[in-house]
Amino acid sequence: VPTGERVLVRLESGQIPFESLGDIGMRDKMTAALKQHLNDDANIVLFTAPKTEGLTTTWNVGINAADRLVRDFQSFEEESRPEPEIININPNFYGGNSGLTPYEAVRKAILKEPDVYMFPELVDAETFGLALDQIGKAEKKIITRLVAGGAVEGLVRLISQYPEQRETIAQRIACVVGQRLVRRLCDNCKVGFQPPPQLLQQLGIPQGRVAMLYQPFIPPPIEQQVDENGRPAPITPCHTCQGRGYLGRIAIFELLTPGPQLRDALTKTQDLGRLMAIAKSEGFHGVQTEAVLTVARGLTSLDELKRAFAKKT
Repeated sequence: VPTGERVLVRLESGQIPFESLGDIGMRDKMTAALKQHLNDDANIVLFTAPKTEGLTTTWNVGINAADRLVRDFQSFEEESRPEPEIININPNFYGGNSGLTPYEAVRKAILKEPDVYMFPELVDAETFGLALDQIGKAEKKIITRLVAGGAVEGLVRLISQYPEQRETIAQRIACVVGQRLVRRLCDNCKVGFQPPPQLLQQLGIPQGRVAMLYQPFIPPPIEQQVDENGRPAPITPCHTCQGRGYLGRIAIFELLTPGPQLRDALTKTQDLGRLMAIAKSEGFHGVQTEAVLTVARGLTSLDELKRAFAKKT
């Protein structure tokens, strides 16, 4: 690059470091709803996230939350980019030495009569259409993922990828998961404070609902770190987070379950603003609303939300 050399390294964990959707920040009520959608038949579930915002991790944890013991899951993957192994998920490779196209891989898998067709990467329109036909003819299921700034945007992108299947996707989509990553407050040293009524009003939190919000511990300037006699007494950094105030990251999730008005609008427009307004009128809570709940649960801070949402996606 003009300023020197640059290398991009991608590190993939040998195993999924989280056991449940709750471990990565999803509320219990949302987790129950997503599991229900994952275990239903004859529909589509879509996972989305901005680039570098944890899509692969949520995909893996989400698939692990599905009932894979009584249903046959078939995943369709490019041979050069295999997915991490998940128990009872059967990979079908295309490209490379397989000698198969995505269409041929899906056509062969249909003979096994699987219950779920998984697409970690979007395939060509003919192949996706073949899987969609199985939804209608045999009440099968599709689970897929793509990079997008939010759930509504992700759904629009999916339809844009397969415009010939616009009406089918609009009618068959069960839910769309969206997310943003934020830093998690260190539980060992986070500091609670009583929020003033004005702040609660700005956040849309009813007064009396939340007694305490939290922020990272910020030590005073070194010259102020003295004992009662004025002698230097440096504060020992938190042994858990090494004084950073945050430890690890957590996802803020949104779960879009399209209602009849949104399904109808998806066949007529791609205007994100209009579609978002319709989704909210049908009860959709966007990621910014969920972000306030994450703060109220003491998992992250308001300053961290400002930092995260100021980033360009």
